[in-house]
Amino acid sequence: MFIATCTWRRVVLATAIALGAALLAPGSAAQESVSTTGLKVLVRADDAKFIGSGVGGMNILVRDAGTGELLARGAITGPTGDTKALMQAPQTRGRSATEGAPASFQAELAIARPTRIEVSVTGPLAVAQSIQATSTSLWLIPGQDRVEHPVILHLPGLITDLRELSIDRRNLAVTASVTMICGCPISEDGLWRAADFRAAVQLYRDGELLVEGPLEFSGKENEFAGKLDLPGTGDFEMLVYAYQLSTGNAGVYERSLRVE
Repeated sequence: MFIATCTWRRVVLATAIALGAALLAPGSAAQESVSTTGLKVLVRADDAKFIGSGVGGMNILVRDAGTGELLARGAITGPTGDTKALMQAPQTRGRSATEGAPASFQAELAIARPTRIEVSVTGPLAVAQSIQATSTSLWLIPGQDRVEHPVILHLPGLITDLRELSIDRRNLAVTASVTMICGCPISEDGLWRAADFRAAVQLYRDGELLVEGPLEFSGKENEFAGKLDLPGTGDFEMLVYAYQLSTGNAGVYERSLRVE
């Protein structure tokens, strides 16, 4: 009886050891195998093309939305894409507008299970006052790449910057540069017509608007200019804004101004 009991215990122990070794063995079903899943991200300007190197590119962070773990980071760089495909061809269902290898970021993410990720982008980086940010979240399934069918975010806004400023006999003369947020040009008769845009300069003091004047398209690409009667001397906050009538895209440049 004792011998039979010992023999039975040895069989149970051996079975347990073998089962444990099988569970710990590489490639066993009990282990989650980590594969890489491709992710490609592009950012398209509202009513324009993709945002890339021409306006300084964009920073991008990819995180696990559940844990906050950083999965990838980098920069979106490259050209704005095919103008005809983006702005002139019909945008029918199932048709890709990413022809011509436009600006993008691509990474291989090591995920072992379906994972909800958060993609955050910041830019364009060339003009600090025109930087915007946007983000989205989505599920990624291991092995189901999002490269052929990339993630496309959309970013509103205009790049508004100061080209020239001068003060002459209490008149303020301002010349501003205005483009789409991807850098696409505004002109008299191009795809982005100057007549669809408005621009103005304002002077504030202690948060109060003192005076405002329009900036008119000068005839030169992206250029809006005008003059303003100064309301006196002292320190002001100068603000230049532009907006697009058909979309609501807008951009602002501001700086301090001292008049003596």
